[in-house]
Amino acid sequence: MPPLLRLSGKQILIIGFIMVLFGFLMPWLMILGYVETTFFLSFLTYGVSLTGMILGVVGAAMLGLQRRKNDK
Repeated sequence: MPPLLRLSGKQILIIGFIMVLFGFLMPWLMILGYVETTFFLSFLTYGVSLTGMILGVVGAAMLGLQRRKNDK
């Protein structure tokens, strides 16, 4: 079983939030001049932000399914 599937929905949601937060903060740090802007870093920031958003949606769905299962 892949390691990501062993995590709970809440843990995946938290990981997704951290990744989206990284994707939000890095462009600001690049604009303000604290981090040197490179082509690779720009695409890395975009990829991490997109992946975090997808993980957030998956984590929220898993959390909802888990709560629905516990309610029955």
